[in-house]
Order: sequence, then C-alpha cells, then structure tokens
Amino acid sequence: MNIGVLDDNPAILAFLSTTLKMDGHIVTAHSSGASMLEAIFPSGSSSSLQGVPYDLIILDLLLPGTMTGADVFFAIRKEFESWQLPVIVVTAVSGPTLEQFRHILPDDVPLLRKPFAPRTLRQLINQLTAK
Repeated sequence: MNIGVLDDNPAILAFLSTTLKMDGHIVTAHSSGASMLEAIFPSGSSSSLQGVPYDLIILDLLLPGTMTGADVFFAIRKEFESWQLPVIVVTAVSGPTLEQFRHILPDDVPLLRKPFAPRTLRQLINQLTAK
C-alpha cells in the first residue's frame, strides 16, 4: 500500500515511516501540509484527472505555520470521499483540545492519540483497508 505520512516532528515521522516500511508499505514522508497537498494535487490541478497518489494518509493535526493538519484534512475531503482516500489523524493533544478536534472532524475519521503502539496503527490500517 502507498501511504502518505504528515508530521512536523522528525522523530515521529521516522517512527511512522519505519513501522510502515517494515510492514511492506511504500511511504512518502511530509513535514508540512503544503508538501503533502502538492503531492496529492500537483500544481493545484484537479485530483480526479491525475489519480490518487496514496492509498492512505496519516496526518498530524497540529502543525507549525499557517496550515494545520485539519486544513490539510479538509482540503483532501473536498476532492476525495473517505472510501476513496482514507485518512488516519494522529495527535498529541488531550482533554478539551482533543474534544474540539473531535467535534470538527467527521465521526468516521479515526483519531489516534500519541503515543500509540505500532500494533494499534496496524490494526487500524487493517480495519480501514478491509472495508
């Protein structure tokens, strides 16, 4: 499976990439939302003409700068339904901030709270790809 991963923390990006590659996936790592969106929508073109570069996206909610993970998520959802391009959201936030994000994201979006075990991620990927 071809997986795009977005996280601004180099250690977490390396952890996710290594874990997924060990499972036989092809991983493209991104450290900014702009980088990921450029990979999905080259030069702002319509994705439906280009095809989907990933089978699954894993993205962090909190990113530095002007584009959050939520912004990236909603840009993806404007073009792709969840069955076309599944997204797993990962975050280190807790408490009230986590609840706020839970309210703005659709109910069917899996949300993993950092830190999480590799097996938890594997189980979630298996559930999403079995549908």
